[in-house]
This record gives sequence, structure tokens and C-alpha cells, in this order.
Amino acid sequence: MLASKIKSMLIRRIISIKYGIRLDSSVLVALSTQFEGKAKINKNCIISGSHIGFGTFIASYSRLSNTRIGRFCSIGENVKTGFGLHPSKTFVSTHPSFFSLKKQAGFTFVEQQCFEEHKYIDKEKNYIVEIGNDVWLGNDVRIMDGLKIGHGAIVGLRSIVTRNIEPYSINVGVPAKKIGYRFNEEQIQFLLKFKWWNKDYSWLKDSVSYFQDIDVFMDRFA
Repeated sequence: MLASKIKSMLIRRIISIKYGIRLDSSVLVALSTQFEGKAKINKNCIISGSHIGFGTFIASYSRLSNTRIGRFCSIGENVKTGFGLHPSKTFVSTHPSFFSLKKQAGFTFVEQQCFEEHKYIDKEKNYIVEIGNDVWLGNDVRIMDGLKIGHGAIVGLRSIVTRNIEPYSINVGVPAKKIGYRFNEEQIQFLLKFKWWNKDYSWLKDSVSYFQDIDVFMDRFA
């Protein structure tokens, strides 16, 4: 137990120094996870095999596996990805001992993987969920494998995402359904083309006053 705690502490220290980010003392993060910088991961989060964009913060108790997260995202408490898949047809049993080599129950009957347990968003099979830039996920959101959350989208409290989410859309419910958009179509297309999240830190700092009103923003940078 002590050795495990020391190892976790060293990994957090290495990642914090390498990327210049803030990790709470109770965070568990794999070295396979990459950060762009100025991120904040709060207590009791578990992050593995993921990519965390610049300026993104993740609230407490979230568990993110093989998730690609964009820049300036706001991830609420207890948000989870990485649920995996079980066969629901053809296979006699849904139990992983009949199709998986991972020994989830401590054993397996098979000598080779017989079923794809995750649905990936990329050909390299690195990520199972993609969250765009400037996304806000409320507390207790669940995102199923193989899905993408568009730039600027909002997913409300306790929603379960079972399909791709459109850019700048507002979504709530079980399953999550679109109830509207943050901006009109012209404004959305402008933001998607402008991609302010790719601007450097100094530009963002100098331009912060324009972020308070979409019309002012568009007038200034159109």
C-alpha cells in the first residue's frame, strides 16, 4: 500500500512538472495521459490513457478512460467514460470470461479475444470518446463508447450521452436530447471557423473583454 502511494505521488509529481498543471493529492493519473498545460484535476479523479487540452479543468470524482478532451473544457463532478461493451446478440453469455482475455472476473475460458470490448473514435484505437473544445459537462454525466461531443456543446446534469452531440448544442436527459443551441447558425459557423481556442495565451489575455458578448466578438474579429 505504501509503495503504491509513493508511486502515485511520483507520477503526479512528474506529470505536474512536465506539463505545468495542478493535480490534487488524491488524483490517480496514468503516465500514458497527455496534458497540454494549465489544466486542473481535482480530488479523487482517475485519468488513464487520455489527452487533456490546455486550460481544461476536471471536477472531483470523475473517471475518464481513453478520452480525448479539447481546450478550455469544464468537466463536472463524477463524469465518467470508458464503460465498454458486452455482446447482446449471437453470444450465448454476456460474461467476459467467454470472449475476453482481460480476466475481469479473475479468469477466462478463451485463448484469444473474441469480441471488441470498446468502440473507438480513431483508427489507431487510442480513444473511445472525444470531447471538443469549450465543452461544459454537468455533474454525473455519462458518455458511452465511440461518441463525440462537438465544440462548444453543453451536456446537462446527470445526462447519459448515447449519440454524438452537435457543436454548440444544449443537451439534457436520459438519454441526452438536444433542447436548443447556444447561438444562432451564423454565430456557430463563425466560431467553428475562427477557432479561438487555438489562439496563443497572450492573444486570449489581450482579447478577453470581447468574450463577454458574441456580437461584439464577431464585430471585432470578423
